[in-house]
Amino acid sequence: MKQLLYTGALLLAPGLAVAGGNDDAPTRYQVDAKSSTVTWEGTKVTGAHNGDIAISNGMITVSDGLISAATVIIDMTTINTLDLDGGAKKSLDGHLSSDDFFGAETYPTAQFELLKLNPLRGGENGANFSATGKVTIKGRSDEVTFPAKVDMSDGGARISGEMVLDRSQFDVRFRSKSFFDAKELGDKLIYNDFTIGFELVAGK
Repeated sequence: MKQLLYTGALLLAPGLAVAGGNDDAPTRYQVDAKSSTVTWEGTKVTGAHNGDIAISNGMITVSDGLISAATVIIDMTTINTLDLDGGAKKSLDGHLSSDDFFGAETYPTAQFELLKLNPLRGGENGANFSATGKVTIKGRSDEVTFPAKVDMSDGGARISGEMVLDRSQFDVRFRSKSFFDAKELGDKLIYNDFTIGFELVAGK
């Protein structure tokens, strides 16, 4: 599959100025789960599927005009397929939630923790920062680096981007060449990489 989540914690982002933000006390911004989106796309030899997933909770903290911390938690029990309907959709939603994939009953949340946020020039789709973070899914963590667009204002922040994850790093085994013979899987093989797109809107 081609990558899933976002979820995250942002630690010190040097050089990211916030308009009007030189307050002594840290300002905390709640991520608006209804206005924010997290999407996923997974691919296989014979095609692809895509969908979305809900944010459970999130917070961004700004200190002395810089993003100093943030946390976003994803509700893995809300995996939702958008390119199918009826019985096919219900079947895939259930399978993705099962132990074959993300084990949502045992691991109901996932998290992204941003470790670095550095200025980026000439990024695609308006990206102005390079982000490196730690993704935790099924109790396992892996680091990922991706371009992100960060817009700050007095009233909050908007962060968007797209990351590619390798599901084998999170022990998601179903029809993966990392755990099974690719030749035997043939056209039933599902690719390891899956994509997570996100737009986070946070305000006071």
